[in-house]
Amino acid sequence: MQLPREWIVLLAAATSAQAAGWSVFDINYDQWSEVVERDVCVVGGGASGVHAAVSLVDAGKTVAVVERNDFLGGHTHTYVDPDTQLPVDIGVLVYQPIPDVLDFFAKFDVPLLNLSTVQTNQIGQPANLSVPAALYSSARRNVDFRNGSATTLDWPDAEAQAAALQQLAGILYNYSYLLYGYDLPDPIPEDLYLPFGAFLEKYNITAAFPVYYQYSEGMGDLLHLSTIYVIKYFNLEDLQYSASGYLTQANGNNSQLYLRAGEFLGSENVFLESVIVSANRQNTSSGRPELLISTRDEGLKLLSCGQILLTIPPTLTNLRGWDLTAEEYAVFSQYITTNGYWTGLVRNVGLNQSESVYNTAQETVMNIPVLPALYYVKPTGVLDDVWYVKFSADNPTLTDGLVKSYIERQIATVQDASNMTAAEPVEWLIFESHTPFHLQVSPEAIRDGFFAQLTALQGGLNNTMFYTGAAFHTQASTALWRFNNDVVVPKMLGQA
Repeated sequence: MQLPREWIVLLAAATSAQAAGWSVFDINYDQWSEVVERDVCVVGGGASGVHAAVSLVDAGKTVAVVERNDFLGGHTHTYVDPDTQLPVDIGVLVYQPIPDVLDFFAKFDVPLLNLSTVQTNQIGQPANLSVPAALYSSARRNVDFRNGSATTLDWPDAEAQAAALQQLAGILYNYSYLLYGYDLPDPIPEDLYLPFGAFLEKYNITAAFPVYYQYSEGMGDLLHLSTIYVIKYFNLEDLQYSASGYLTQANGNNSQLYLRAGEFLGSENVFLESVIVSANRQNTSSGRPELLISTRDEGLKLLSCGQILLTIPPTLTNLRGWDLTAEEYAVFSQYITTNGYWTGLVRNVGLNQSESVYNTAQETVMNIPVLPALYYVKPTGVLDDVWYVKFSADNPTLTDGLVKSYIERQIATVQDASNMTAAEPVEWLIFESHTPFHLQVSPEAIRDGFFAQLTALQGGLNNTMFYTGAAFHTQASTALWRFNNDVVVPKMLGQA
């Protein structure tokens, strides 16, 4: 998302004021249109922020949710075709069938569907329009998107993969505490900071990699990621539910959950297209933390907060203008890298709509594509000549325009290799950035206790500062909702 010009001006002013030793609050004193007082100010309206806000309201708290986008739901994106009204999810697709998920959907009467009960189309046959678009079945074709050449998968057979996954499940049982956050033993087991490829080789279970790769889109260079990140993202319970049945929204519109949650929270408590300009949490006349925000329609507002719940990626860039404590700075400055992830729908690809074309390289380990790259071009089935695209890069600084250009060029390469001349250029129906997708610290930082430092931040500044979101657990709605229910919300309410 490109920041509006007025946000850039305000953020630049905040940076300049900080450099000069001035207070942004002093510069803008009494310039805000309103003082909004709430028990809890939630920074970020993604899966973890919305769920926590709803839970806190249920517990009798007043909340304000600040979200930079014009919608709630974070990585949950749904395209609704204007002609047919058919929804197509391009972000979050599935959930584990645990009580935290069932309860949250049930609260808003949003129906769920167990994927194990679904009858999909036979390959080559039309889509079953009574089930979500993401379940459309198509054949797989493997192509190197760099040059259009056909490739042959060098993957272990299904029996070898199943045996490796069964062995891996036994190993992961020893690390089942990872399902609940980053409360790790001391010393940190070496397995957790080994590169994932080395971890698989150590236990002779490299045959498990294809399954992990297919379920871990957006995680970047999976083989070289520290193992802790990989086995939290696709975890012990995923090994069970990928076979017995994930859940998805029954109509193929996961965004419906957040539309109803937003209505429940109330428009007076949800500040869309708004950004934190500055935070003053330690030296206010009221003794309450304050957030100065720039809103979409009403300029500056001052939020007076009993507590603050930070859910956005805690990068130093995102927290520019915040009065970080020494402890916060010491932790957040250790993030050394992240990766980029983008999703969308395009029209006018013109390929065979009974086939999905996957980007595979003949010379790489397990045929993984060379990043930055498009993972695949996959037909939706429910909309004619409309295709899913998913793109990843180890460099999170790629602009949206550059990513689109990459995707269009790689689609053109596949079209040329398929002897297909497009009648019209590729048309973008929806394009969304999930960047930064996955914050990472070095293996040495993991070994030396980074996550103990991270979790120790909960309840800081005299029990006014709390944290949730992917950096404090993993990039999965299911896991984050359980983390909120079991850890974060009870701490905020003084129950843990």
